[in-house]
Amino acid sequence: METGALSEREKALIALAVAHALRCPYCIDAYTRTCIEKGSDEEQMNEAVHVAAAMAAGISLVHSVQMMNKIDDTII
Repeated sequence: METGALSEREKALIALAVAHALRCPYCIDAYTRTCIEKGSDEEQMNEAVHVAAAMAAGISLVHSVQMMNKIDDTII
């Protein structure tokens, strides 16, 4: 998690978003603390989490195509 092409702060925000997407309460606690320590503010953390939520919602909708294909196969 050291600085590379992304800063430590940016990596912590990504980790926080992933922790929410994967629903790990321990990771959420750890990366909330890390984000604050690395200089992120509440608005930045909320935005990262909202991006993760939007991605998860979009992925769920896309997977509904699989359901629709199964319905089509079953009915036909």
